[in-house]
Amino acid sequence: MRGTILKDPNSELAFTIDWQTEGLLKHEQVVDDLGWTIQPVDDDADCLRIIEQTIKASCSRAVLSGGVEGQVYLLTCTVGTDAARVLKRAVILRIAAGSLNGDLNETD
Repeated sequence: MRGTILKDPNSELAFTIDWQTEGLLKHEQVVDDLGWTIQPVDDDADCLRIIEQTIKASCSRAVLSGGVEGQVYLLTCTVGTDAARVLKRAVILRIAAGSLNGDLNETD
């Protein structure tokens, strides 16, 4: 995936990674949810927060809230597989008031 995902600081955004299309080998399965992380980490009450994270079959899902307008965050998800591999996927989120949640702003 290329680009930056835009998120309004006043609304929630659900983001999902389907590991079947994002790196699993044929017949490989996700067996460990190693979690989601946000960088930078900030103690500000308005910072981007993960309010829910789940994994179901081969899909990892996080629900995000907040975020400081103008701030750019790196959201990373990590899982372990039955082939003893650790897979990570990351996405860049930019907080912009009035943006449509999940809009992809293509950048090079």
